[in-house]
Amino acid sequence: MTDRPQSLKAQNAWLIRAALILHGIAFVYVAFEPFVLAQLSGPDALEKLKTALAPGSLSLAIIVLAKLVLLGLIQARLRDRVIHWRWRYPLPGSRAFTRIGRADARVDMARLEQRYGPLPTQPGEQDRLFYKVYRAHADEVGVLDAHKSYLAARDIGIINLILFILLPGFAWWATGNPERVAVYSAALFASYVLMALAAQVYAGRFVENVLATASSPSGQV
Repeated sequence: MTDRPQSLKAQNAWLIRAALILHGIAFVYVAFEPFVLAQLSGPDALEKLKTALAPGSLSLAIIVLAKLVLLGLIQARLRDRVIHWRWRYPLPGSRAFTRIGRADARVDMARLEQRYGPLPTQPGEQDRLFYKVYRAHADEVGVLDAHKSYLAARDIGIINLILFILLPGFAWWATGNPERVAVYSAALFASYVLMALAAQVYAGRFVENVLATASSPSGQV
């Protein structure tokens, strides 16, 4: 019996955990001063980290639970809006045939019209047709790679935004240092903005790769 392939979210799990670990280290640094991190230093620091993140460990369980809670705090529609910075029709699939596909030299719009009929111009209809096209080519390497990168950037961006909302208050309570908390808050917000921008780029590339695949003679790019 062959193993079932992991979902893209499962493949990205280690990236989400790494992001949460970095956030934890940064919060400890800000809230409890650098000397607290000295416990993680030394020649056996790597072994300590491996032990803490070993399957079945309490630390790993807490990280997985934190990921589950944080990504569940924002519903899908709002998640798309805060990552793509668009209120109506935030997903790039809603612009797939009027803007994104036409800007990519690899995409043969005439062939797409031959295969799928008149291409829609209304955002909601574009989104629906794009999803249909995507499902037909979801397993292509170029599509998978772009989709995986988009999902990772999107989820980390959401986590960064939620922690920007939650953690500065705890840091203020722990330190009472406005300058330190202000710098920390700015860093958290910047991490959200940068990851949202990365997600937008990967989302556009995902749409481009789907349409390029669907419009190629062989169905591959």
